[in-house]
Amino acid sequence: MILRVMSWNILQGGGKRIEGIVDALEAFEPAVLTLQEYRHGRQSGHVIDALDRLSLVHRHIPANKPGKNSVLIASRYPLVVEPWQDGLDAALAIRASIDAPRGPLDVLAAHLPHKREQRPYLEFLADQRALVDTPAMIIGDLNCGIPFEDSDTRTFENTHVFQSLLKRGWTDSWRSRHHSAREFSWISHRGNGYRYDHCLCTDSLDARVRSVHYEHALRESGLSDHSALLVELD
Repeated sequence: MILRVMSWNILQGGGKRIEGIVDALEAFEPAVLTLQEYRHGRQSGHVIDALDRLSLVHRHIPANKPGKNSVLIASRYPLVVEPWQDGLDAALAIRASIDAPRGPLDVLAAHLPHKREQRPYLEFLADQRALVDTPAMIIGDLNCGIPFEDSDTRTFENTHVFQSLLKRGWTDSWRSRHHSAREFSWISHRGNGYRYDHCLCTDSLDARVRSVHYEHALRESGLSDHSALLVELD
């Protein structure tokens, strides 16, 4: 049995692109889905209808004002959701404990802010030592990485905290399988590339990862400014 996890920043709620976004979600048929930059508003009903068609009936959508970015998470399996920590934006950082077929799975879904505002989120993750011994993943648009490996330029402000996660038991599941590859999930208007979107897994979960890849065609076609990230677990 394959459990497919999909993470995608859909850019400002999808706007006029929403029908193509919904078609893409249905084409990939994820069992667990997290969307970044989900927004309440006129287009949100299209997403909810797609979740129903995909049997992603267990879901958490943070209460937020229309026009404000949120992280949505939906699953075929029951889930319990809690915020990461008091003081961190609960619309941008949520933890879902999912009752998956092979046992509990913790998914820390995120859309992290940039620069100084990002650091408390990464520091919280670095302190989660108890999670390292469980099946868990950190997934989403982390807006961080390692310069010249995950970008064309030296632009990441909190690389040292991001790297501390990798030293404390989290594995960059994509990088561990594509050691010297350079793929970018977001491209600036100047043409500079960044791998902002990540899936970091604990050892026990990374051992179950059968594939992890970016769907760049979704970005290249203009459905979003981000590529989608798909992870398949056995």
